[in-house]
Amino acid sequence: MRIVRTTLTVAALVTLAACASPQEQAARTAAQQQSDQAECKKLGFTEGTEAFANCMLRLKEIRAQEENTRALNRARTPSPWWGPYPGYPYPYRYYPPHYW
Repeated sequence: MRIVRTTLTVAALVTLAACASPQEQAARTAAQQQSDQAECKKLGFTEGTEAFANCMLRLKEIRAQEENTRALNRARTPSPWWGPYPGYPYPYRYYPPHYW
């Protein structure tokens, strides 16, 4: 019983550690926006112009596309623990772990 309790406690702590507070998320967003502004200024755009706004928008679109690509790659990666996965060569044999 003690092992189960310890395992559940560790799992709960790891889950809570992965969460970010709204202040942390706001700080991360502000830092990303400052980084984007610095990048657009470095490229020669003047702040407050339409070209600068387009540069900021383009950087945001690129970041969203990269996140989408990462999410698709995670979804396509087979899980190593639950046996055959879509795309696994057919015919296949699945042996439960006690046969290994």
